[in-house]
Amino acid sequence: MILNKKVLLKFFIIFLISVSFFLGHFLRENAVGGGLEFYTMEWPIIQSLKKDFLFTINNYGLMNDYTMPFPHMLSAYINPFSDNVTNFQLANTIISFLIFIIFAIILKKKKLYIDFIDVFLISSVFLLLPFFRTSAFWGKQENYGWLFLIIAFYFFSEIKKNISKNPNKRDILNIIFFCLTSACALYARQALFFLPISYLLYLFFNNASKKIIVISIISFAIFSIPGFLLMWTWGSIFHAVPGTEPWGGFLGGWINYNHILKNLPIILSFFGFYLLPFLMIELLNSGFKYFFYRYFKSFLFALTILFFLSQTNLLNYLGNYTQGGGAVLKVNYLIQKNNFLLLLVFSSIGFSILVRFVKEDTKNSLIILLPVIIIYTLPKLLHQEYVEPLILIIFFLYLKTDLHKIYLKNISLSHLIFISYFAIYLIGSIYFKHYAFSSYEEWKIFLNAQ
Repeated sequence: MILNKKVLLKFFIIFLISVSFFLGHFLRENAVGGGLEFYTMEWPIIQSLKKDFLFTINNYGLMNDYTMPFPHMLSAYINPFSDNVTNFQLANTIISFLIFIIFAIILKKKKLYIDFIDVFLISSVFLLLPFFRTSAFWGKQENYGWLFLIIAFYFFSEIKKNISKNPNKRDILNIIFFCLTSACALYARQALFFLPISYLLYLFFNNASKKIIVISIISFAIFSIPGFLLMWTWGSIFHAVPGTEPWGGFLGGWINYNHILKNLPIILSFFGFYLLPFLMIELLNSGFKYFFYRYFKSFLFALTILFFLSQTNLLNYLGNYTQGGGAVLKVNYLIQKNNFLLLLVFSSIGFSILVRFVKEDTKNSLIILLPVIIIYTLPKLLHQEYVEPLILIIFFLYLKTDLHKIYLKNISLSHLIFISYFAIYLIGSIYFKHYAFSSYEEWKIFLNAQ
């Protein structure tokens, strides 16, 4: 890599993004408004685990956290700074910063024929994502899930190389480490359960060696033991305390297959939102005629159906969100209260780009996209934090698409669009939460919600 003006500029941009990341920590940035939950949920759990493990497990439901305590255990027993809030939050920020570096290293191992500086520029977008930043700055535990997911995708890619052959010692280690890291990802964020499902589907539909399948199943069975022991102790997937169980129960209440269709337009809008910069890059590189031919039919098909459903009032619920729904829906409400036309446009964009992925690599795209969509549309409310930065991780580390090659055609222009897009998203999020609506109550008043 020759040090010229372009390379120095790229170093400077990465430096600025990194500075903004740590500056956000020290200025107590809370761009998505969830940071303060740390003091009522994560921190008490971590301190309770340090004091009495069994008491914490047996009374976990009283602590208002409806996830498994695996990342809290990592913080309590491995993080040496878990005795002091300020030091702990700084350590969590540094760990999250390392995720951006790890993602860059793994992305480079995909044999992208570009300089490391360009890979780091792509990866630096993580440091601009509001949910990722808020989790990092305030000591929240979500980013552990993304860390293990990224590492698991690395081992997944290594397993693919010799999938039809009898595994050697190195292959067996890759399988075991994949099962371990994907289990850790699941324990950190339960919705990442899609990865073991997609992995096993990949093995079966790509004629994997029987030995690989057997080793994978045995490894998953072993690494699932802590989870089953925890559920056996609780008597359920999460610790239900009589009289305090929210949403009418977890399974059948918060998690219900009846929510899938209701959440489908929202999750499609998330795909449209995070992948829109790649469409912009393709439009500039390929020209309008080619772009129109590729996307217009699927976009129009989705928009027509969604618009028809909106005219029959079946989508009216999209105009009544005070929580969840994502950034696009909030912007839509700012333009016009209770309106969701912009969300339908982004949903159609998301649908059209997913159609593209399926056309390019039908079997393997469906193997991961269908489990993701089904699992992530099960909750009663679909929050954008669930898929940030999941969609970008899947796009770069799993999907086979020519959009990767298109990004590399004019990489400086691609970087400009990609980074600017998410920088604007961050600035908008900071303005929304710190200046426009500093509390949830203010947002509800604006919406005239009860």
